[in-house]
Amino acid sequence: MAIHFDRAQASARRLRKAPTLAESALWKLIRDKQLDGLRFRRQVPLGPYVADFCCLSERLVIEVDGGVHRLREAEDAKRDAWLEAGNFAVLRFGNEVVLGKPHLVFEGIRSAVRRHRDDTPHPSGSACHLPPQGGKAMSESTEIWFYHLERSTLDQVLPELLGRTLQRGWRALVRVADERRLEDIDERLWTWREDSFLAHGRADEPNAARQPILLTQSMENPNGAQALFIVDGSDLGATETYQRCFIIFDGRDDTALTGARERWKGLKGQGANLAYWKQTDEGWQKAA
Repeated sequence: MAIHFDRAQASARRLRKAPTLAESALWKLIRDKQLDGLRFRRQVPLGPYVADFCCLSERLVIEVDGGVHRLREAEDAKRDAWLEAGNFAVLRFGNEVVLGKPHLVFEGIRSAVRRHRDDTPHPSGSACHLPPQGGKAMSESTEIWFYHLERSTLDQVLPELLGRTLQRGWRALVRVADERRLEDIDERLWTWREDSFLAHGRADEPNAARQPILLTQSMENPNGAQALFIVDGSDLGATETYQRCFIIFDGRDDTALTGARERWKGLKGQGANLAYWKQTDEGWQKAA
């Protein structure tokens, strides 16, 4: 996973430094939420591919095609099919359209956004919002699990835990301490594996309530998540609305380890329902 992420990031950085004339022109028009408040990014890694432009909250990819794309139609079709299988809409515009008729690009974007919003169910009707089979709407005592990392990194462990959370039929909320960490997790979830990614969104973007995985710095739970993930020592806050809370920390970091121990002691004194998991040579083992 780390190798794939590094490769995708390196490719994206290279492409950002050498945009085509049409890409530069379009970026000037859609950057900084200029188009209907939509947040676009340029050269975004998505699995094995890098999208020219992407609005993650609306699941929309925009490709600006030059003449070379006429020679790679089969390759582009395979790429588009992979993205569409992940619920992305893919819009392709030739250089001449972007440079000469940008209003057609805007109309295409707006139409795609309307279709996405019309097709996306409200969270109350989504299977992801339901508790796991045999579970209750809300647990009588929220479980709080500490994950002590020793042999893996957060970038390796968090996607696996989030994937299992979705498999249970739960939604997830990932609470981070700062914007830089949020950006890093955001990027890595889109490049989780060569053949897949974890669909997610950010609390500061549209449709936050509809996201199966939501990244946030706030104390709210806008997507009705049953699982809360705490990283980098961010605040735990009230836990009553969650089935389970995961506090993930790096045991190789003295500051993080001390903070986790203090948090454990405080929660134990409050009578919280706690469990402590630690990495060993044999895998994860429950230590308390």
